[in-house]
This record gives sequence, structure tokens and C-alpha cells, in this order.
Amino acid sequence: MSRKLPRWAIHLLVWLLICGFNVFVGSLVASEVMAWAYIGIPPVICSCALFYLNYCFLIGKYWAKRRFAVFVLLNMAALLLAMLFQYESYIYMFNRFGTLVELPDTFDVKILAGFMAFAYIPSGLFFILISSLIKTSWFWNQSQTRLQELENERIKAELDGLKSQINPHFLFNSLNAIYALIDMDSDKAQEATHALSNLLRYVLNEKNEEMVPLAEELKFTRDYIDLMSLRFSSDMLSLKVEMPDETEGWMIAPMLMMTLIENAFKHGISNTAPSFILILIHISDGRLYATVSNSLFPKKENDPRSGGIGLDNLSRRLELIYGNDASMNVTQEDGAYTTKLEIPLRK
Repeated sequence: MSRKLPRWAIHLLVWLLICGFNVFVGSLVASEVMAWAYIGIPPVICSCALFYLNYCFLIGKYWAKRRFAVFVLLNMAALLLAMLFQYESYIYMFNRFGTLVELPDTFDVKILAGFMAFAYIPSGLFFILISSLIKTSWFWNQSQTRLQELENERIKAELDGLKSQINPHFLFNSLNAIYALIDMDSDKAQEATHALSNLLRYVLNEKNEEMVPLAEELKFTRDYIDLMSLRFSSDMLSLKVEMPDETEGWMIAPMLMMTLIENAFKHGISNTAPSFILILIHISDGRLYATVSNSLFPKKENDPRSGGIGLDNLSRRLELIYGNDASMNVTQEDGAYTTKLEIPLRK
């Protein structure tokens, strides 16, 4: 819709169509300029009147409100008035300037005027139809634009709601990690508290952003992984993280990978058995590929860690932001829970 004709151009085309049509018809009937004036001036006036009466008033007041019968009757009445105007105009011009053609003395000029006025019916109907098509298409474009605006507002509201679920969830998990460190290592707890303050600053700054630089998002992800891993020793947790160093100015929706990493640390680590978390992120052909795999320890139904906003939130955000251009795949096999994301990047 961004390339549609401006409204002034549409009106210019209509005027050219009206004048050109009547000049063309006049040239078929007579070759003299004065004869063209006889044949062309009244139809041009009537065509403009019918077009703008319909375009500016009748369509909006009656057609758009589904009062079709009134709309048709008023247009027919306007067409009859236009024919009457032409009839009177031709009689006036014939009496004032003559008919420009030799007619028998007994021939009544009213008959010729009536014939010429009656011949206007196809032209009048044509310009009524043209004005109706132009105006109704404008109404349709306006309604589609409004529907799109409403849909965008709905999507934004839903995205805001989903993000509002993520932020408290992120804070809750971070505080749990710091709480566990307090008794284990007070120095690490202080370090974690400082790291959390930096993470919160990023979360607050990106809250209203649709897209953020990929470099900043990856730094935030690294910092969050460092925070969550502080309370685990290398004997308890095998952690491997690979991320690209070069991001080439790519942009991405914020905190899409956060759910996967939170779930990995929350559900993929056992207090009694060796555990692992594997986080692999790479870029290829303008797309980001992320794989998060962790140990699979089935939870009991009454386990308080089994809830959360989870993958449904992430799946919905991907759908709202990227449509069918992003994908998420989850597998459970060989004692591992693996989630793979494919996300298009933007410049």
C-alpha cells in the first residue's frame, strides 16, 4: 500500500478521463470546434457532478452503511437530473447559436436535444461506477490499514505480556542462584550480586525494544551463564559454551535464548549425579542456530521445579515476532534434553 497513487493523482486521472472521453466522442460526431463544445461541455459538467456527488457524499453516507437501495435510487435520480440539465443546455445552445447542421424547418430541436441527452446514459453510468470503485477501494484500504494497526497493537500487547512473564522469572532464578552462594562462598555471592545488577540493567533497557544488537544479546547470555554456573563446581557440572565472536551488526529479538538456558540450569543438574550443559550458538547465512542440551533427570509431578513459563512462552514469542521463519525443535534421547532454535537475523 505504500506505493498506491496519491489522491490528487486519482482525481487528475478522472478529469483527464472525463475530458478525454467526451472529446473523443465529440470528434466522432463533428469536426468543428464549436460542434465539440456543443457535444462536450454539458457531458463534462454532468460527469464531474455525478462523479463527485457519488465520491464525496453518496458512497460514504449510504453505500458504506449498507443502504444500497437508497444509494442506487439517489444515483438514478442524479443521472436523470444530469440528462435534464443537458437537455435544457442543448435547447439553449441550439436556440442561441444554431444546430450547426442543416435541419428541416419542421424539425423540432427538442427531439435532437432529447436524443443527445438520452445518449448520455452509458457515460453517466460509467462515471458513477468509476467513482464507486475508487471510493470503495479507498474505504477497503483504510479498513485493512486499521485492521493491521489493531493486529499490531494486539501482537505488541501479547508480546509485552510474555516479556513481563520472563523478567520476574529471570530475577527469581538469579536470586535463587545468589541465595545458594551465600552459605557456600560469600565472595562469590558478592560477585554474583554485582553481576546481577548489570544483567538487570540490560533487562530494563531492552524491555521496550523490538530488536537489540546480537553482540549485546550474546554478552548478556554469557554473563547470565557465568552467574548461574558460579554455584556449581566442575566436578558436579560439565559446562561447554560456544558463541560467535563476530556478529556483523546483526539484530535479534531480546532474551529468546534465556528460557532454554534457565531450563538447562534448573532442570538439567542433579545434586547426586554428574551433569552436563552444552550451549552452542553459531551464525550462518544470516540466521542464528542455537543448541542447548542438558542432562535429563525426570522430575516428579510434585517437584516444585517442574513448573514455570517454559517453552510455550518462547514458542509463542517466536511465532509473533518471526512467523514461520523461525523454528524450535525439542528432543529427548540418550539421557539428554536438547532444544534447537533457528532464528532469522536482521540488519
